[in-house]
Amino acid sequence: MECGLELTYEADSLLLLTVQQGNLDILEEYLTSVLNPEKYLNQLYDKGYNQKCTLLTIACLNRHDDIIRMILQRFKPNLEIENNLLFGDGNKNQQMCFNVTVLWTAAATNNFDIVKLLIEHGANINHTTKTNSTPLRSACYNGNIDMARYLIEHGADINIAKENNDTNLAVSVYRKHLKMASYLVDELSCDVNICDNDGRPPLYDAVNCGSLELVKFLLEHGARNFPAICDQMSPLMWAAEKRRKSLVDAIASHCSLIEQIEAEELLGSAFACADLEDRDFDEAFEHFTRAFHLRSIHNLPKKLKLITLDLFDNQQECQTIEQLNEIYSNPTRICIEALLIRERLLGPNNAEYRYSLRYHGAILADNNQHYQAMAFWMYELGLREKYSITMDPENLRHFASMFSEIIFVSLSVPIENLLTVIRVTVEELKRNTTEFDFNLHTLLFLITITSQLLTKMNMSIIDRREIYRYLRSINQHKFVIHDTGSSLLHMSLNSNTIADDFFIERTCKYPCLLTARILLQCGADVNESDAKRNTPLHIFLLNSITYDETIIKFLCDAGAHLDYVNIWRKTAIDVAPNMAIKKLLKSNMIFSLKCLCARFIQHNNVRFHENISTALVRFVEEH
Repeated sequence: MECGLELTYEADSLLLLTVQQGNLDILEEYLTSVLNPEKYLNQLYDKGYNQKCTLLTIACLNRHDDIIRMILQRFKPNLEIENNLLFGDGNKNQQMCFNVTVLWTAAATNNFDIVKLLIEHGANINHTTKTNSTPLRSACYNGNIDMARYLIEHGADINIAKENNDTNLAVSVYRKHLKMASYLVDELSCDVNICDNDGRPPLYDAVNCGSLELVKFLLEHGARNFPAICDQMSPLMWAAEKRRKSLVDAIASHCSLIEQIEAEELLGSAFACADLEDRDFDEAFEHFTRAFHLRSIHNLPKKLKLITLDLFDNQQECQTIEQLNEIYSNPTRICIEALLIRERLLGPNNAEYRYSLRYHGAILADNNQHYQAMAFWMYELGLREKYSITMDPENLRHFASMFSEIIFVSLSVPIENLLTVIRVTVEELKRNTTEFDFNLHTLLFLITITSQLLTKMNMSIIDRREIYRYLRSINQHKFVIHDTGSSLLHMSLNSNTIADDFFIERTCKYPCLLTARILLQCGADVNESDAKRNTPLHIFLLNSITYDETIIKFLCDAGAHLDYVNIWRKTAIDVAPNMAIKKLLKSNMIFSLKCLCARFIQHNNVRFHENISTALVRFVEEH
């Protein structure tokens, strides 16, 4: 049996290599020499990186057209076998495409001759991939009008859209294929206002790719400007947000006066709130002024909120050009003006607006205005909570970074802010399994920061009680790293626990006695075992570069069982790095009668599982 498997593997490897290298004669000779060549032609071969492909598809990917012609002429392969392959423009842009046929592959590689040949041999022209892509979509993606025309003439369904209702017209527009878009609209009467599931029409894609030609083409063919379902941003607003002035002008001429005014305001705010290298306050001021002139001429005053916020210095948007002129030379006030405009036009739950808040906070932090920066970040965090918007794990980590920086420069951390971030992180741990380990590390850093604040800050009794209440609640959840089973206590004593962040690494260094102490004070189990049954003491001794006797003494005093064994039956003393540490550990050994009995049972191989309570089984196994 093993010999047969080995021969099969060798044959598969030979065929795969032969096709990849384009050795037509060797392949043809082999296929004609075997009893059932279709067995090999209809088989999926492992190309690495989870790719599963037939020989025909591999030949197609490598543009070995002579091999494809030979196979189709001499044999009868199944053309509907579904392949999984990496496809894209270079390694960085490659993505896995699932359930693709050889016809889709030929269309995706823009091989018109092979597309025609495969259709002549009966390939299903409307086969859909896992994402509902078709050969016609691939032709539209590549802008190959001749191929698209041929496919449609042979029965391709123009109405099949990719997942999220991403139409063939939309992808043609996004790829800047004006001629293909013209063919789809002028000859096939595709609707220029059909939206994807987010409520975005092709005009949005034209704005996104920055094509003035396509924007004008779609507008001339009846494209309308309307807000998307997902974020209420119209193509005009998106053009303004992207600071694409020519596109704003083109679309605005087809819109209402109020849309034109708001586009000018949003465009100005986008210049004021852009990343530093693209920020332009003069441009922002110019567009704000244009909007005011239009409002003044047509008597269209702004509708402002009655409530002001401390965050924005209790300011409201300017109501007149005179008020605007007063802030011309004040970049901070212009930024606040821009943020107020963005909140009014985009809405408080809009992703672009919330990014502006965080970015403004980051600039303040870079200028050592930590408390002002914190206020903007906390406001954005509050908006996420208010509107049930998914938390960004990186944002939570950034809070830990800022808290660390504040501690480093010997400032006090606002306890309310710290506890809020801890609470949100815990909620994410209970909800978001995808980013669980990343968030658990963030939580550890926050706990370490908290442990330092307890020693450095003059903190009220109420704040201290609240902190300990939070930490006790966290320990009750018994969070552990998925792969290793490491608890927060394990992580706090592991020198391999690091953060890819300069400020956090400068403040949160492990092993950390302060972190371990507060975790144990709040209910952590000093003898909790990880996936390899290592206790926190095991982890400390196995991974530390230097060995702090204070930590060893502390863990022993906290009740660490020195006779607990890991999966290799090694105690903490067994894994101790040198005789001095072993001696220190032995001097702290205190055996209870219960421990002595457990060790006796284990050392003498006494059967115990059926004879003692379930609660005691694990205790015996740990000795």
